Amino acid sequence: MSPEVEPAPRRVLVVDDDHHAVRILEDFLEARGFSVVSANDGHEALARFHDDGPFDVIVLDVMMPGIDGLEVCRRLKATPQGQLTPVALLSARSDTRSRIAGLYGGADDYMTKPVDLRELEARVNALIRVRDRYLELAEHKREGVEAALTDGLSGVANNEYFLRRLGGEIARCDRYGLAMTVLIVDLVGLPEPSEVSSGDDWDSVDDAQFQGPADRLLKAVGEVLMAHTRSVDLVARLRRSRFAVMLPHTQRRVAETIMARMRTEVAAIPADLERDDSPPAGLELRIGVAELAKRMDATTLLARAEPQ
Repeated sequence: MSPEVEPAPRRVLVVDDDHHAVRILEDFLEARGFSVVSANDGHEALARFHDDGPFDVIVLDVMMPGIDGLEVCRRLKATPQGQLTPVALLSARSDTRSRIAGLYGGADDYMTKPVDLRELEARVNALIRVRDRYLELAEHKREGVEAALTDGLSGVANNEYFLRRLGGEIARCDRYGLAMTVLIVDLVGLPEPSEVSSGDDWDSVDDAQFQGPADRLLKAVGEVLMAHTRSVDLVARLRRSRFAVMLPHTQRRVAETIMARMRTEVAAIPADLERDDSPPAGLELRIGVAELAKRMDATTLLARAEPQ
């Protein structure tokens, strides 16, 4: 049994033009298990944030020469990483107007000097808890969206997402006069699920019936198709053994080269994916191709891409 790995210490960026104050905060936070990086002015704080980050929280003095803490906070919060990093402002000004200015400037907390170190620790931990919870919820949301858009068998996009994206891409290509090509890919040679008799219509087969070799080969084919496309392209499984590939900014002659590579690699997929010496599974691709023309809608484009 492998020993448990201790979590890395939380990282805090402490910013203050008072070297003595920085040393006090450093010693205190490090004694509480934090990893501390310090900066003594606004310019250094921005450099540290971008060069030494990410940080779990920033403790930032307001009154500094040059770029003050409010401006540093505004600049940090204008960046994607800064939006996710909580900032606690420290200031000798305790009036309501200063507090409001700090919070409206993007700060997540505001404390007045002199700071009670125990309270500072509690507030830093509270900010980190809120940030961790936000990131956890954001990850759950991302996973949920990804699951809703992904075909569970092949790992590529599903039919609903493909059709939604296709309509949007057609409108964009029409507006800017861009090329786009669509492929309809039928997979031939996929083993039939054991529950399906030879007289059954493949369109009546439920995805849950794809077990054993069939589902593993579908996933392998999906991986091949995605390996030969770019991040701007979209591969989807429309139904059973039918896939579609959307290739924005791509003319038909370029797509034909991509098609040839896909055919070659799918034909080489082994029957037993876990054996190095397995013979090919005997899979083939029947591919239809159509290039977008003016005033062509999604239905017409897909009909023209039907394999012959």
